[in-house]
Amino acid sequence: MARYAVILALLALVLIVGAQAAGYKDVTKCQCGCPRIGPAVCGRNSRGKFKRFGNKCELDCHNCLKKDFYALTDLNNCHIIRTQVG
Repeated sequence: MARYAVILALLALVLIVGAQAAGYKDVTKCQCGCPRIGPAVCGRNSRGKFKRFGNKCELDCHNCLKKDFYALTDLNNCHIIRTQVG
């Protein structure tokens, strides 16, 4: 019986470590009760993509829920229209 308890504990440990390695986020810790008003902000991710958010709370909520992290940047960056030359 003790052997089964050890096996079960090891299995639970493997699942927990695997979930953390896969980038699992505890969404219950995300503070996403954002107000609908507030100054708009712009964020930039690691690939250089800009995204406009309604306010900083929405940017923080996005970063908490998604793997795609946006860092706060100047709002003017989100107003730049990019065109392809070609």
